[in-house]
Amino acid sequence: MVYRKIKNIVDIESKLKSESISTSLLWESKKLGFSDRQIARAKDKSPEEIREIRKKAGVLPSVKQIDTLAAEWPAVTNYLYLTYGGHHHDIKINPEDKGVIVLGAGPYRIGSSVEFDWGTVNMVWGLQENGEKNVSVVNCNPETVSTDYDICSRLYFEELTLERILDIAEFENPKGIVTCVGGQTANNLTLGLAKNGVNIIGTSANDVDRAENRSKFSAELDKLHIQQPRWQAFANIVEAKSFAQDVGFPVIVRPSYVLSGAAMKVVWSQDELKKYVKEATDVSPDHPVVISKFMLNSLEVDVDGVCNGTDVIIGAIVEHIESAGVHSGDAMMCIPPWRLNNKTIETITEYSTKIAKTFNVKGPFNLQFLIHDDHVYVIELNIRASRSMPFVSKLVKTNLIALAAKAVLGKPLPKLPENKWQKISNFGIKVPQFSFMALEGADIRLGVEMQSTGEVACFGTSFYDALAKGLTSAGYTLPSTGTALVTVGGSVNKEKLLQPIARLKSLGFKIVATEHTAEFFEEKIGGIEVVHKISEPQRKPNIADLLYERKIDFIINIPSTSTLEKYVGMLEDEYQIRRKSLELGIPVLTTIELADSFVKTLEWLKDNKTTRDPIEPYDKLE
Repeated sequence: MVYRKIKNIVDIESKLKSESISTSLLWESKKLGFSDRQIARAKDKSPEEIREIRKKAGVLPSVKQIDTLAAEWPAVTNYLYLTYGGHHHDIKINPEDKGVIVLGAGPYRIGSSVEFDWGTVNMVWGLQENGEKNVSVVNCNPETVSTDYDICSRLYFEELTLERILDIAEFENPKGIVTCVGGQTANNLTLGLAKNGVNIIGTSANDVDRAENRSKFSAELDKLHIQQPRWQAFANIVEAKSFAQDVGFPVIVRPSYVLSGAAMKVVWSQDELKKYVKEATDVSPDHPVVISKFMLNSLEVDVDGVCNGTDVIIGAIVEHIESAGVHSGDAMMCIPPWRLNNKTIETITEYSTKIAKTFNVKGPFNLQFLIHDDHVYVIELNIRASRSMPFVSKLVKTNLIALAAKAVLGKPLPKLPENKWQKISNFGIKVPQFSFMALEGADIRLGVEMQSTGEVACFGTSFYDALAKGLTSAGYTLPSTGTALVTVGGSVNKEKLLQPIARLKSLGFKIVATEHTAEFFEEKIGGIEVVHKISEPQRKPNIADLLYERKIDFIINIPSTSTLEKYVGMLEDEYQIRRKSLELGIPVLTTIELADSFVKTLEWLKDNKTTRDPIEPYDKLE
């Protein structure tokens, strides 16, 4: 049966390649699920040409209602889908009642989760509160409130592709489409929709493209005299190697126009560079590969805000606890910043305001900054809602998407207290959650490509109060006594961990470490017990034995960055420690900043208890 179904698809593709395009062949192709792009590839034409041919032939999808009552009674809902299996629409649109369409983010996956559903729903409510009563949503996630049909006028349970959104737009004939709250998925459709004559409500497609296109974005920053890490776009590996040699390794290789850092890698050698440039090209073949200097020992900062083209509201400056190099979706985040000085905060605020105005932002925006040797560098501008906006909105008690709804409609923004986020009395910590156990063999080591599938956010009266709650909520155990395994690659990393390990010993924890790590800490602070690698099971005491016997309470494993051949065995051993610990449910701390914060939290818990105050309701955000 499956064979025949697949053969039908293969046969139609053969017919498309060998026969001229007829109306009957178009109908047959569309009923089997062929997109305009797939038909275009078979006919050596563009998707736009196929769309025009299809429309002239009258091969159009029908809008149908989803039967929510399993045919037991007539179902009357605005829960809709498009199909080529029908020849009439189940609903009619009043041509005089033009509404607004909001694009969601699609199904949950790495890089896109409930945060964008929150943005979608709050945008619908915000538009309705500002006079737009006819608001439709396009989304295809059956798990969330954004797909409850009564949230909006009509809900299209449909794929978020240019072809399908254009079909819906031609049926609805809306005032325009909002693409700024559905994450990168919706954002990437902005330019294509505008080129097809669809009105974009919010920041113009041209300005979105100026931000997404690295060359255009960099040119605007140069005019503003705002620095970026050195970067260049490449179409061939020879030029890429020359640039990397010039700026020095490590460098970051990334494709343009992608979500969640897909195929983004920190590269430490010419051999790695060749491999990862190929991967980045495969992920985003229509855009050049971008290579940037990776600035070690830097802080990373996010800014979430709203602009209506003239007025800018900074929701909050959010500091990453880990150093730059961990994707913003995987990093722990803190509001207010806990290491930034006033001058740096003032510079970030100034840059954010200038950039939002320069790019004529009309709606939400997210800026990412790098702080290196007290200099502020801009990483990128996302003219859309971000994953951290619900977190910021709840802590600061200012609904950024409600403000963005005013902004996209060109309405004035309310006058809020300047730097309101700096005047809050609480600390907020956002801690990522991962699903590594569901992926056989996955390594829990974090990097520039996003891997988290969720997050928790906790508030407290102090940094460590909030962090203790956040770590506990994300599944970390915070022991008061026990044994810590320490394995650290590189002398620089060992030096940085000297104080946290000394602090652990003063708290009464037993420290065990692999041979070279133990030698270093034994010389500096003493009292370190040597354990042997998993790859040497005959040598006792062995890490594997201690793990399986539950004699280790948590692990500090700072992975080596070197990829030299002589370190391959060590890298494999580090991976085995992380993987076996994950399978046994033993917490593993893989960054210096997380290890330091974790130890300081244990120290704080010696004399303090986490607060248990009820959280005020956030349904009345300003």
